[in-house]
Amino acid sequence: MKDFSHPNVLSLLGICLPPEGSPLVVLPYMKHGDLRNFIRDEAHNPTVKDLMGFGLQVARGMEYLASKKFVHRDLAARNCMLDENYTVKVADFGLARDVYDKEYYSVHNKRGVKLPVKWMALESLQTHKFTTKSDVWSFGVLLWELMTRGAPPYSDVNSFDITVFLLQGRRLLQPEFCPDALYTVMIECWHPKPERRPSFSELVSRISAIFSSFSGEHYVLLNTTYPSLSCHIRLVSSFTPLHPQPVSQPPPVLLLSSVHELKAVF
Repeated sequence: MKDFSHPNVLSLLGICLPPEGSPLVVLPYMKHGDLRNFIRDEAHNPTVKDLMGFGLQVARGMEYLASKKFVHRDLAARNCMLDENYTVKVADFGLARDVYDKEYYSVHNKRGVKLPVKWMALESLQTHKFTTKSDVWSFGVLLWELMTRGAPPYSDVNSFDITVFLLQGRRLLQPEFCPDALYTVMIECWHPKPERRPSFSELVSRISAIFSSFSGEHYVLLNTTYPSLSCHIRLVSSFTPLHPQPVSQPPPVLLLSSVHELKAVF
């Protein structure tokens, strides 16, 4: 990691090996802390474009890491930092697990390692294997976090039920202030087939175009309520049809072909 050099990736300054105690990692000072806490802070009033810009910076950082064949495995708003210039730095040195322990849950892992199951790709939940394409899935959840100002994903789904929930084709709902084009990107990131998900280079291009064309100052409020996921909506997009594996006695679902139909329901 010491060889990484990109404006949107947190650099490693050095490591200290004291005579006693654990090794110390030396990192640049991040004045505004982690991205999750920043967007949750009532003192800040980010616009949709501000939040979209944060997402674009994360995509650029991940594009660089992917080019280095680096798989993150724990991409989330809590693992991105903000410096004094509000530049987002993709990070993760295992620090977030202490601060956000409740967002990590043990799954059927032989070593009993806690994993961020609500940010994990479907195939990672099933096989515990991670790739750049599973990072793309996590990036889609991070975009959803940004557009909700840090709302917890799948808040009414038990962590042990998340795999079945996703196998049924259900996904996070479109946030109130999220542009349709950006939600389309999220849905593509959550395609059940990894090879059908966009690359980070494609995500940078797509989000850049959405960002450039977006106008107006639309502020995103904190504590916005969203329809309960228990309404069992399955998104079947016209551009990436979902073909979930069958599960026993699935709950009734409402098939929607676009985000416009989703808006009509609520």
